[in-house]
Order: sequence, then C-alpha cells, then structure tokens
Amino acid sequence: MADRWPLTGRAEELRLIGESLGGGEFGDHRGIVIAGAAGVGKTRLAREAASAAAETGWSVRRVAGTATGRAVMLGAFAPWVDAADASSAAVARKVFAELADGSNGAPLLVLVDDAHLLDDLSALILHQLVMQDVATVIATIRSGEPTPDAVRALWKDSLLRRLELQPLSRIETDILLHTVLDGPVGADALERLWKLSQGNVLYLRHLVEHLRESGNLACVDGEWRWAGTLSASPSLVELVDEQIGAVPEDIQHVVDLVAVAEPIDRRLLATLAEPPAIESAEQRGLVVASSATDALYVGHPLYGEIRLSNCGPLRLKRLRGSVAAAMAANDGADVLRLGLLWLESDLAPDAEILTHAAKVAASRHDLGLAERLARAALAVKPVPEAKISLAYILFMQEKGDDAEEILSSLGPPELAGHGFFDGSVLRATNLLLNLRQPNESRSVLDDAMRLGDADRNHVLRTCRAVIEVMAAQPTAAIETMSRVDQDRLAGYGVVGCATETIALGDVGRTEDAAARARSGYSELAGAPEEESFHRSGLGEFHAYALMAAGYVDEAGVVTDDQYRQYADMPGMLRSMAIAAQGMVALGKGDLAAARRYLTTALESFGGSGETSGFSYRFRVLQTEALARSGAVDAALACLETTRRNRHPAYMYVESGYLLAEAWVRAAQGRTTDAREIVSRATQFARDHHQYAREVLCLQTGVQFGDVDAATRLEELATLVEGPRAPLLARYARALADDDAAGLDAVSRDFEAMGDVLAAADAAAQAAASHRSQGRRGSALTAGARAQLLARQCGGAVSPALAASKVPLPFTRREHEIANLVSKGLSNKEIAEAMSVSIRTIEGHVYQASTKAGVSSRAELSALVQQFNDAATAPTG
Repeated sequence: MADRWPLTGRAEELRLIGESLGGGEFGDHRGIVIAGAAGVGKTRLAREAASAAAETGWSVRRVAGTATGRAVMLGAFAPWVDAADASSAAVARKVFAELADGSNGAPLLVLVDDAHLLDDLSALILHQLVMQDVATVIATIRSGEPTPDAVRALWKDSLLRRLELQPLSRIETDILLHTVLDGPVGADALERLWKLSQGNVLYLRHLVEHLRESGNLACVDGEWRWAGTLSASPSLVELVDEQIGAVPEDIQHVVDLVAVAEPIDRRLLATLAEPPAIESAEQRGLVVASSATDALYVGHPLYGEIRLSNCGPLRLKRLRGSVAAAMAANDGADVLRLGLLWLESDLAPDAEILTHAAKVAASRHDLGLAERLARAALAVKPVPEAKISLAYILFMQEKGDDAEEILSSLGPPELAGHGFFDGSVLRATNLLLNLRQPNESRSVLDDAMRLGDADRNHVLRTCRAVIEVMAAQPTAAIETMSRVDQDRLAGYGVVGCATETIALGDVGRTEDAAARARSGYSELAGAPEEESFHRSGLGEFHAYALMAAGYVDEAGVVTDDQYRQYADMPGMLRSMAIAAQGMVALGKGDLAAARRYLTTALESFGGSGETSGFSYRFRVLQTEALARSGAVDAALACLETTRRNRHPAYMYVESGYLLAEAWVRAAQGRTTDAREIVSRATQFARDHHQYAREVLCLQTGVQFGDVDAATRLEELATLVEGPRAPLLARYARALADDDAAGLDAVSRDFEAMGDVLAAADAAAQAAASHRSQGRRGSALTAGARAQLLARQCGGAVSPALAASKVPLPFTRREHEIANLVSKGLSNKEIAEAMSVSIRTIEGHVYQASTKAGVSSRAELSALVQQFNDAATAPTG
C-alpha cells in the first residue's frame, strides 16, 4: 500500500482556493474558509493548497485550534506572544510582526486548522489579520460546530470565501482505493467500503488499514477482496466516538434504535424514545431525516456499525423486538423489514408475520432470506400452507429435490391452495422445470383435477396449458385456455395471459397474442408483489410474437418499456428484461447490442436458471448472435453449452435451437449441413402448428439459398398475420425465379421492416443474380449495399454475403467448395462435410479452377483468399 494516501478528486477545490489567494474571480476575498464534516479531508486539502502557495513564493505560517488550547487565552498564537499582560492591541501588533518576521517581503499566508476551536482572543486576532490586510488566510472549520463570532464574521462579511467540502464521490473513492492498494479492487470490496465510508477519507483510511492488518482485505489472484465481516478496530471505535462526542445515554439509545431498523418512521421512533432525545440526536447529526419522507437514518453508516458492534447480542435482540412490536401495532409497516426484525428479536416467533415476509422476500428475489423466514415459520406452525410456502421458495432456488420431498409428503386435499401457492400447481411446475419430468408433471395435475373442485380446476387447467405450450403444442394450449374462466384465476391470471401470448403468437394470431399480453399487463398492475414474478416474461413473449410477425420496431418498444420498469429490480426480473432486449436486437440485426445484452443477462443470472431452463432459450439466441457475427469458436463453445443444458420442457423453442445450430454450421462454411438442419427445424415447427416459427425457419432456408420454399410461404401468408410472411413469399419466389430486381426490392422492404440481416442477405443474393446475368454494374451496386448492411449489423456473416464478396464466375456450389478449399480443407474433408463423393468434389474443384484461370488447387485457394481479403479490408 502507498505510504501516503494521495489527494484525490480535489482538483476543482484546489483551483478555487488558488483563485481566492491570487485574485481572479474571487479577488475581493482575502482567503478562504474550508468547511466540512469530520474526516472529509479539510486539513489535507488546506495543507496541499498552502504547500502549492509556498512553491510560488508565499511565506506560510501554520496555526491550529485545539480543544485544550481553547481554554487558554491566545492559545493558538502562544508561540508569538510573550507579553501576557499587554493590551489586546499590543498583542495583536506583536503577533502581526512575529508572523511576518523572516518573510523577506513575500506575501504572508496563514493556515488556521480547526478555526472553530479558537479561543475568543485568538479568533479576534485572526479576524484582524484579515481586516488589516496583514495576511491572506486559509482556515478550516467543522460544519455544525459552535464557532467564535469573529471567525464566523470572516465569511459572513465576505472577507473570506466559504467552501463547503463534500465527501468524495463513489467514482473518486474507487479511484483512491485503486491507487492506495496499487491494483484492482473487487466490486464487492468497493461497494462495501463505499457504503461504510460514504466518501469520508478518514473513515476509509482507518477501515482499509484495519482490514489489511486483520487479513480481511487481501490480494487474491491479483485482485483485492474483502472476506468476512467488519470488525471494528479500537482506533476506529475511538475515532467514531470522538466524532460523535460524549452524548447522554438516552441519545445513544435513539442512535441504537435507528441503527437496528433504519429507515425508521419518525412517529414510530417517537413511541420508543423521548422526543427531546430524538431532536438532540438529529441536531448533532447522529441521525438524519430523508429528504423524501420523514424516515430517519443513522447520520453516517459507521456510526451505526460501531454502535451495533458495541451492543451485546441480548441488547440487539431486545432492541429489534421493541421496534418489531411497535411496527406490528401500526398499519402500513414494511412487511419484509418487520419479518426480519421479528426473526432476529427476542419476541416469540409469529408464523403469520414470518410467512408473509417470506413471500415478499421471494418476490424480491432475496431467496436466501426468504428461506430463513419460511423455515422459521414452519418450525412454529408446521401446517400445509407453511410447507407449500417453503417449497415455493426452494423451487425458486432450483432446489427441486428438496421442494419435491416436502410437496410429495402432502395429501391431495392438503395441496389445495390458490394461484402460485397451490401445492399441485407448484409440484407440477417443479417437476416440469427443476426435475425435468414433463410426463409426471401432467399426472400431478390430472390427479388434482379429479378432486372435482370447479374453481380450483381453472388454475389447474391454466398450469396444464403452460405444460402444453412449452411442449410445442400451441393449439392444445389454446383449446385448454378456452375452458378457463379468467375471473377465477385471481393472481394466477398473468400466467394464463403469458401462456396464450406464446400460443397465439406461435400459430400466427398476432393481434390476439398482443391483446392477451395487454390483459396480462393490466393484471400485473393490480397483482400482489409476491404473485407477479412473471411480469418481464410476459413482455418477452409479446415482443417475440410481434417480431416473428414482422412488427420489429413495435417489438422494440415493448422490450424497452419492460426494461424501464425492471432495470432497478433485483435478480431474474432484470436479467430477463435485458435478455428480451437482446432477442429484439438480434431480430433487428444489431449483433453487437444482441451479444452485449445476452451476455450481460446470462452473466447476471449468476448460475440460476440452468437447472430450471430459464436461461436455456437465451443461450439459444446467444449462440445464433455469435454465429451470425462470425465468432465461430465462441459460437461453437456456446452451442456446446446450450446442447448440454437442453431442457426437455422447452420444446417450444426447439426450432430456434436448430436454427442456431444451422447458423453455426454456416459460419463454419458447412452450408449443406446448415440447410439440412434448417429443414429439420422447419418440419418440427410445421408438425407442431407453430406457423409463425415455421415462417422464420423458412426465411433462414431462403437466406441459405433454398429455392423450394415459395409455395409453402404463400400458404403461410394466409395463416400468419403481419408483414413478414407475405414479404418472405415474395423473397422465395424472386430467388426461385432468379429475379435480381425482385430481390433488390425485397431487400429494401426487409430493411424498412427492421430486419436488416435479411435485407443484407437478399441484397447479396441480388448481386449474385445480377452477376450471373451479366449485369456487372448492378451486381456491384447490390453487392456494395449488402456489405454496407452487413457492417451496419456489426459485421454480419452468411453464405450469401460470402458469395457476394467474390466476383468470380462460380456457381453457388462451386463457390461453396472454393471457399472450403481456401480454408485448407482437403477434398476428403469437403466431401464428408457436404455428404457427396470425393470424385464430385474433384470435379467441382477442376471446374472452378478452369473458370478462374488457375491450374492448381493451391492457386485456387490463394485466389479466393485474395478476393475475400480485399472484400473485407477496412475502409475509410
């Protein structure tokens, strides 16, 4: 660690001080008063400014006020006084002369530290130094402390400028820590040190030095990390006690109450402590009020930490119990804070309070706390409701076996509940997602429906529809939901809306899908917080339905709105909102944004979502985004991860998984394999009546050069709403007819629709068509446009784009083979990749070489590489 902590983040303050000393904007002042809380760096800043002044020719004298010196008349100026019985005027003249002695005509600068601690006569001497223009002054004072009238007059009468020195900002604090520790500092350590110090450099220094000495802050693998909890060093305790000062016990009690429960409502605190004591604590800055509410906080985080560390465990329990009991007696209490205080208090456990708090903690994705609360409630009252609540929290943590153990121990009547907290719904969902047993999941629902509870069966049917739509059975899900009364779903209604949004979107009923999504948003607006964790998923499904139909910009509006709502929310809600933005960015062709959003989202899951499959569909999208960006190695690695995490419940995205694999094969140059995989994806979507997804599969096929899709796309244009299917039918027909002008027009229409990747491929295919028909100028124009669109997408790659880069008279097959030759593949390897004979490959290599005017395989390879390099060379 650096021996001396550098002055950080004070460049602007030093500039202001310099101007106050040397004229400039503040030339009417004769110096400056630096005011601020204890520890913000007033003295350090003043000394740096004085040192800088000395280097430019000032003669500097230093004076300091002290608590002990305040009791002695002229204590601060004692070194320059030897005539205690002289008059005040004579003493002042003596001080002035002594301070100026030895300056050799240089301007005099007096630095007065802690001027609020000056005795009255020293304060008067300081005032006269300025008034009589004997010296320029830099003085420091502590904000909020009593200050002699003569010192206060210095800024009130505009003799000195007053500068309120604030603590360092978060960024400045991080920079200081990186500098002092001379290396990278972990995000968690930075966050904890910031929360405790709030930019107070003195506190920060004591914290860091103590943590290093105790071994809690250590450099691990080249990064400083904070392990363990805060243990307050004696010096830190003394420092905080000094800043707080000696306060009566009733005021300390106020600080302790606020520390265990902050923020605490002022009216609630007034039932636990005497109002005068609360007022005194606030006047001393030991507690502060929020600007937005009348809630009170500890004046500085370290005050609370030190006070709580000095309290024994029994006192802490008693304090929490007092606050919790008072909160429970008042309406509108924060349920989660009440539950946590109650859990850690001396009060007898209350199952109702703990269970309610556990549900709220789960809704906020603080699942560790939720489990603690739920287990405490269950220990007090082991009833089915408490067991189901705990099982729900275990399910959310993907602890499928633990959740199943609890739920399977309950009989069918005991499982009956409502919405998300119906035991049969929860067990079926846990079996479906965490335990990956779709068939057993359906059996649980069938058994529950046989009980014949008409109201409950509407929720059970909705859960059944979830299983069906995820199994790629959208028509079955729509039929199941047609027998559900939405008014009987209560908070579970959002699940029904999300299910129908997926199903209706998949069959091509885009307007109906959007209507169900809007109903879901309305339902969420009035849903209890603990029953609305599907909120961001609904927006994702709505956006996908719009995008698949061709309403690309509208899809972006939906995901942007979802992100604004959930950007500040914790856990999966925010992650899924980010991932949905990545999905739409990929649909628009913004590959850089797609990769950024999807990577951020998957990293923020923090490992959750792997077992349940929540993250699976986003890995599919990430694989495609990497492949279409040409990041072949990363795409292959991502594909392998996606394959390992392939989830049997998520069959509704199976065609998307296959398309992602096809794009990886295309990026490898294995276009024949890619076309075969696309064919399988198309057949899967068709067999499962996922007509909108079939359209997307056929679009990929056409982009890969499939000339047989036109008839089916013309059929789908009558089944799937939105502009995409009719445009694709035109695209397929133009490609089949080798209609270069038609492909040009389709490319521009795709761009207008918002699918820039498809626009680039159509333009590239138009270029190939123009070229084959001898229209070199048109071919160059279309090819240039294709490459421009590809660059706008962030460097998109595709077979069509690769073909448009090589202006050689090759057929599509010859070009594909020539590219593989240029990548160093042998004839045997190419034959295996394309599922043809070696002799066939040799014939194509011979034909391509003849057309290119070269006589060897090596020359053909070099020629293709040359043209590829030229086409991809940086421009401008």
